[in-house]
Formats: sequence, C-alpha cells, structure tokens
Amino acid sequence: MAIFSSKAPCPYCYAPIEIAKVAFRCREGGHAAGKSPCKPKPDEARKTHFNDDSAYMPAIRAQGSLVLAKSSATCSDCGGTSTIRICPRCHVPLPGDFNADSLLVGLVGVRRSGKTVMLSVLQSELETSVARRFDVWVKPFGAKSGLAKELSDNRRRMTGANEELPEQTSEGGRKEPAVFQWGEGDSTRSRRTTLFSFYDNAGEDFATVDKALSLEYLSATSGIVLLLDPFGFPGNQDSARAKGITIEATSPEDVLDSLTYVLRTARGLKQRKKISQPIAVVISKIDAFFDQIPEGHPLRQPSSQRRVFSASEAQTVHDHVGALIESWGGDGLIRMLESNYSTYRLFGASALGAEPDYVAGRVNSRGILPHRVSEPLLWVLSQYKIVPTED
Repeated sequence: MAIFSSKAPCPYCYAPIEIAKVAFRCREGGHAAGKSPCKPKPDEARKTHFNDDSAYMPAIRAQGSLVLAKSSATCSDCGGTSTIRICPRCHVPLPGDFNADSLLVGLVGVRRSGKTVMLSVLQSELETSVARRFDVWVKPFGAKSGLAKELSDNRRRMTGANEELPEQTSEGGRKEPAVFQWGEGDSTRSRRTTLFSFYDNAGEDFATVDKALSLEYLSATSGIVLLLDPFGFPGNQDSARAKGITIEATSPEDVLDSLTYVLRTARGLKQRKKISQPIAVVISKIDAFFDQIPEGHPLRQPSSQRRVFSASEAQTVHDHVGALIESWGGDGLIRMLESNYSTYRLFGASALGAEPDYVAGRVNSRGILPHRVSEPLLWVLSQYKIVPTED
C-alpha cells in the first residue's frame, strides 16, 4: 500500500477508494419538509459482499448513479442531507478517520492453526494491555456486526461456564471484517489515528492456489500475519496424533507457497524481486513446545510492558523460532521466506497460554492466559512507525 497515496483500500471490501470521493447513505428521519422519507430496505451491495439481508437506508443516488463527494450529499428522493460516508462498492459505513494512512493487516492460515481463537483473544488484548502499554486507545469500529461481534461472542463463550472453543471458520460466506481504530491522545480529540482491518478466512481458502487467488484482500494489505500450526510440521505429527489432534493435509510450506503466489500475481512481481509487504510468521500453540525452549528465553517471557517495541528482542525470538522450525523439518519454509520476502519475522505465540482439551474442544481449566499474541501485530505496526521502536 502506498502510504501517501490519494487512494486507500476500503477496510471492509478492500476496493481502492479515492479519499475525496466516497458515497453516502441516506439518514433516517432527515428528509426535507414536504418530502416523503426514504425507508430501509435490503442493500444489494451488502448482500453481495457479506451475505447481509438486513434492511438499510438507501445509498444516495442522483440520475441513476451513486453520489460521490467529500463531506456530504443530498438525497434526490427525500431531499435530506447526509454526512454518513459509505464505501461506493460494499456500502459499509467508513470510519471518520479513514484515510490513505489506514493499514490493512491480513491474518491468514490453514484450518486448525488457531486463527479464530487468536483473533478473539487479540481483540481483547488490543483494547486492554496494548492500549495501556503504548498509552493509546484501540477500539473496534462497528462492533455490533460482522467479525467484530463474532470475536466478542467467542470470548464470552471461551470464558463462560463451559469454556468452549469456537467452531472452525466455515468455508465461503464472507463476513464483514473487524476494523479497529488506533489513536494517540483522547479518543475524541486524537493527535494521530490509524485503522487496521482483520479478515478471518476459512482455512480451506489457502489449501490451494486457486482458492487463495479469490481472496483479493491480500493484494491490498499493508502487512500480513501468517499463522501456522506447529503440529503440521513433519517432526511434530506423532505428538499431534498422541494428543488426538487432526492433522491437516495442507502443510505450512503449502500455505506459504499459495500466499506467495497470490502476492506475486497481484503485484506482477517477477521471481527475482522480493515481496515488500512485511510478513509476521507466527507459530501458534507455542506453549506446547516450552520443553524445547530454555527457561529465561524471551519467547517464554510475557510481552514487555515498556512503551517501545524491541527490535533486538524480536530478532532473538526470530532466531530461536527459526531453529525450532528447522528441527521440526520445516527448513524449506525458511528458505521460501528468505527467497521471496524482503521483510519478515518469525514469532511464537499462544492465544490460550495452556493446551486445551483438543478432543472435547474445551479451554484448559487454568483459563485463558494469552502469551505474546500482540507481538506479531506490533511488529507490523512498527514497520510503519505506528509504535515506537528501539534497536
């Protein structure tokens, strides 16, 4: 993404939008005197993009086309003026601070890599510990619908009486992504804000190159967090079977290969050029392998509470995770990253902090103890100087 471009991808459908030209939605109760008010009805754009049949006030139109303007528009049907900005393509309301600096971060992975659990826990971490650590405010935009609502529901389910893990993300049927606002200073008078957007793909979408190609949001991302299941590496599969874990046919190298192909195709990159998007490669469920990591190692320590992101600590973690991956038979994955990406880091994280009952789908009796789940995202944000960094 070109940070200083006059265009930015919509944080919901990822279509490029000219910042000075957005669409509007008619405002309920805002009709002009003597005019009949517009009424909510299903929006075909929302139905197409997010399978949403709910009724909405109509998109403002003039002479058969969407009105495109910068700050407001007048409805030709009811005469009302609206400042409710929406994406011209998918018709989702745009945050007030949507601009060309808004970041889109793609979280991708295969089935059983823990994407949904990781996102559900990460959302809570962003709003609490990360916000306190960097003296910022982080809040979801439009949290009553789409993925943001689902993530909140997941957290309640995991911490409820039954401590149930979320079900696998279903294939197809795109959900409205979860969009977060990150700001410095008071949330009503912020000195600087940015947006980032997460989309929870079904793991099957990355099982083959053909399916991965259908996910256009990847080409619009500013950075990517790639979540890999450690039990998918050859050296860990006997352990997985002993724990009752189902092993997916798609290997970590397969999913990285599909992702790499999509990114190269989207940008027309030749093989000799490396992909510039920062990619954080995360080994999930890392707590299951603490017996292979020395006590006192940074990877076993909780996330720092200092108001800087430590590049040297991230490098130490990167080196150790790389050694683990190679010992598990994943040296091909390391070579693929080295050959195709100019900026990447390896991370280890655990959304739950203790192994669950994989067969029953239950959280460990110790409860949810997130371990370093925010570090990969913070590294991506540090690449754009959203968070301060020290060497």
